[in-house]
Amino acid sequence: MVIHSLDIIGSIDLNGYIRYVSDISEDILGYQSSEMIDHHYSDFLHPDDLLDTEQTVRTFYDTPEKTSFENRYIHKEGHIVPIRWYGVWSEDNTLYCVGRDMTKQRKSQSRLEESEQRYRVLFDNNPDVVFIENKEGLVTEANQQLVKSLRVSEAQLINCPASSFLPPDMAAVNERYLQQALMGNSLRFEFEFEINGETRIYDTIKYPVIVKDEVVCVQTIAKEITSLVHSYNTIKRQAKRLSNIFESITNAFFTLDKEWKFSYINCEAERLLAIERAFYIGENAWQKFPIEENGVFYRHYHHAVATGKAVQFEAYYSGTDVWLDVRAFPSEEGISVYFDDITEKVKARQELEKLSLVASKTTNGVIITNRARRIEWVNEGFTRLTGYRLEEVRGQIPSDFLHGQKTDKKAFEVVKDKMEGGEPVSFEILNYRKNGEELWLSVQVNPTYDGNGGILGFVTVQTDITDRVNSQQELEKLSLVASSTDNGVIITDACGLTEWVNEGFTKTTGYTLSEIAGRKPGELLQGEETEEATVSMMREKLKLGVHFNAMLINYKKSGEKFWVSMDITPVYDTVGTVRQFIAILKDITFRKEAETSLLKMTQDLYAKNSDQQQFTYLVSHNLRAPVANAMGLANLLTKLDKNSELYDKSLSVLNQSILQLDTVLKDINTILTIRDSNGNMDQEQVSINAVLEQVLSSLQEPFQKCGGEFVNRLEEGISVKANKAYVYSIFYNFLSNAIKYRSEERALVVRVKSFGNTSKGTLISFSDNGSGFDMKKANNNIFKLYKRFHVDKKGRGIGLYLVKSHLEAMGGHVEVTSKIGFGTRFLIYLPKI
Repeated sequence: MVIHSLDIIGSIDLNGYIRYVSDISEDILGYQSSEMIDHHYSDFLHPDDLLDTEQTVRTFYDTPEKTSFENRYIHKEGHIVPIRWYGVWSEDNTLYCVGRDMTKQRKSQSRLEESEQRYRVLFDNNPDVVFIENKEGLVTEANQQLVKSLRVSEAQLINCPASSFLPPDMAAVNERYLQQALMGNSLRFEFEFEINGETRIYDTIKYPVIVKDEVVCVQTIAKEITSLVHSYNTIKRQAKRLSNIFESITNAFFTLDKEWKFSYINCEAERLLAIERAFYIGENAWQKFPIEENGVFYRHYHHAVATGKAVQFEAYYSGTDVWLDVRAFPSEEGISVYFDDITEKVKARQELEKLSLVASKTTNGVIITNRARRIEWVNEGFTRLTGYRLEEVRGQIPSDFLHGQKTDKKAFEVVKDKMEGGEPVSFEILNYRKNGEELWLSVQVNPTYDGNGGILGFVTVQTDITDRVNSQQELEKLSLVASSTDNGVIITDACGLTEWVNEGFTKTTGYTLSEIAGRKPGELLQGEETEEATVSMMREKLKLGVHFNAMLINYKKSGEKFWVSMDITPVYDTVGTVRQFIAILKDITFRKEAETSLLKMTQDLYAKNSDQQQFTYLVSHNLRAPVANAMGLANLLTKLDKNSELYDKSLSVLNQSILQLDTVLKDINTILTIRDSNGNMDQEQVSINAVLEQVLSSLQEPFQKCGGEFVNRLEEGISVKANKAYVYSIFYNFLSNAIKYRSEERALVVRVKSFGNTSKGTLISFSDNGSGFDMKKANNNIFKLYKRFHVDKKGRGIGLYLVKSHLEAMGGHVEVTSKIGFGTRFLIYLPKI
């Protein structure tokens, strides 16, 4: 026990000489026990502790009870080691004692005292008000800032409730938050109260002091924010005053900071830009208006910021379709922008520019008349349009020589009244050329005004619409014809948007003109089974503007599917541009169904013919050979000696031929059974996993014998509606072939994976890593009867034939890929029923 003790154990005689000391002395004082024995303990003692130690030792001698004391020793390396001793005198005048190294305890105590001192300095000298309340709500500590703020002594605060120095309303607030803090919650709130006639505001935090999971007291820290609150309120008042100014100005106005973020938007800017400013303040302008980045506004604003000079410009804002007069002023904070709506002014200017251009170069006719509607000027376009020169018509009223027999005079009287009232007028009218030809015109009349708003005259622009009116009349005639046909007729514009449909279209599709007008027919008529390749072809033909015919699946309004033949013809204007398309729709569902039935009948006949050929082959080759052999051997046996060796051998061969004949007959029976059951077989919901377990159980012995591994990656719960016996036969043939044709170079691994129950059916992959076979040599014989591709393995070549027959009987099919030395993979598909 002494050897393993971490404390010094020793003994001292009556004269103070060390008689024994344990070996731990070397760890604590640096001296081996042999270096200390027979030496006086004072040889190792700190000189300042010698007198106290001698007195304590004498006290030990006079006191029979065990006593403790502490002194300091000098380590062999020179540093001080504090030791607490526990000693007792024995009857043989020997002091037996135990000494414990107190170095760590003294350091911890020193750090604790230092920490407490730092806390006290921080507590007392904190510029914020700090005080501590116990569970009873009495102040146990208060710093100098609280004493200074309240102008009271510390004694007046200690052991008093906060209500003794707080006004009643604030005392109630403090008490409420104190109780919440005593429940372990930290809280933040504001204090506002008067001290010596001055209102002060404090940002206050109360948080619990927790020792061993128990709240022992609550500390409060209150920071005075009076000047900060006053400054904030001043800023708010100034900002509100400035905002009122900005809101009252008639200009639209906003400001951007240095990061191009909106810092202010007034109501007029909000209106002109059609935005809600609450969602834009603080957001980057170019992120909110990405279309304007690198545009006119972007370039001018960046130029102003880069040069430090104000800019003014006009620009079009597409967001609200307005023209703006913009003035931007850069500053250290960012940029201030004022702008006004000048759309009307720009449009007026543009109109004047257009009018100037029209008057000089346009092919349209332009007439300038005075207030009495008498001609002052016409352009060359008017002369080309009507045949009249300026000198022939100057001073005349246009209607006097342009109107004729078929002109709608009553309608023109209405137009004339509007013109005299100073209204701009647009209308279409039948006029006559100088040579008497009819001329349909689209006419735009705009009055011109003097400085007082009085009418000076009129500017009239005439556009030849004769071809359009004639085409429209032709279309009206076509509409009359189309309305009486049972076929659907659609007229669209050049973009393919429907302008008109006849009653035949409505009867065929269920859609009325109001439902399809302005829409592309395909939006309503095309659906899931509409062939995309045909639709793409139609789009290309429409782009080229050529006549074409197409057949595709469409859908009626009721959702019913039907086949339609569409004959689409473009309509051109005088310059060869496609103006419209006319489509004739004919329901050919009955014809397509007949074609489908005929095709299916042809395919069935082909399949049956193929089966018949294979069956004929089976009878003529596989059945004929054993029958011929049996007949020959039976004839031979009648001529042989029954006791001869040749007789026995011939009889054995005859038996083999009969067995072969029996096997072929069984194959024929199997094939005929499958053929007879097509379309009449019992079908049920079959669990693929359950069938695979049965197959594995049946082939367990040969599969385990060859060391095979079966990897099942079928989806959990996958099932199909099929004939269970057929499904079993399919997987039995796959697995037995995998075992039979496995590779001799590696262990057999069989993998089964499903691709899920799709909307159309189920796809399952069955693969192995066996010997494989040559796909090119196999060609189209893989699933034919009695076709084999491994001459070194026994087999009849009927397994894959049965797989294909079973799947086709259930409406499915099978595909195979194989490579010599790598293995074989089958993909089987079963339709959704």
